[in-house]
Amino acid sequence: MILPLGIFIFALLAMLVFVPFTAKIDWQKNYRRQKNIELYQAQMDAHPSAELADELSQRLLTDEQALQQSAPPKVKSAVKNTSVFSVFLWLILIVVPLIYYFSLNRFDYVKQGEQAFSDKQKQLQTATATERNTDYVTSVQNKLRKDPNDADAWMELGQAYALNNEFEHALVAYGNAERLRGSKPEILGLAATALYYQAGQKITPKVRQLIDAALQQDKHETASLSLLASEAFLKTDYEQAIRYWQQLLDSGRQEVDRRKIIETIKMAEQLQKAKK
Repeated sequence: MILPLGIFIFALLAMLVFVPFTAKIDWQKNYRRQKNIELYQAQMDAHPSAELADELSQRLLTDEQALQQSAPPKVKSAVKNTSVFSVFLWLILIVVPLIYYFSLNRFDYVKQGEQAFSDKQKQLQTATATERNTDYVTSVQNKLRKDPNDADAWMELGQAYALNNEFEHALVAYGNAERLRGSKPEILGLAATALYYQAGQKITPKVRQLIDAALQQDKHETASLSLLASEAFLKTDYEQAIRYWQQLLDSGRQEVDRRKIIETIKMAEQLQKAKK
């Protein structure tokens, strides 16, 4: 309803602006002038004598003067009035739509949306890592509500839970991903990592079983190698930790943070030298 009304108002105002311009055009006068010029050109194309050509030009001039004198004396003032009226209508054409727009609730909705976005940005800037990760968990859950058969989303949810130290929930999410996709090495590696931290950073028989199963399918499985490297580093077995990290570098996987691993290897090498 609002859109047709706006179009009608715009069309009405446009007509009020352009109709006065058409009103001051004397179509009969313009037609006579055009015909006189065409007749003069036709006669001149016949190559008349100089006297006849002069007579024809005088007739054309006389007729043009007669047309000018036949115009009403109030044309100039009418043109001025029409120009002022047109400017006034153009102002209406601009001002009325603006007033109409700002009177709608839609403008309030836009302002409210901008305020909500600004508040959200401030909240994210002052939020702790746990609070930000909780929002991340919620966003992934919403994704799964739309498609509960998305195995990638279940894996993503498991990682989000793990970052929040909610390892039990993380294992449930990884279990759902495994049921949808099967016992893929990346799922087994992530599940082993969650079990490892749930057990207080201990490689239990179950953790070892998952790691071995993952590496048997993929010797460069990222989560499993990262877990083994961290475990070796904690036990001050720096040489073994460096080997695992080097395997990660050699894998060429995109998910591997090469810069961070190289820095960690250098630190392990320094600690290894200090240990000797």
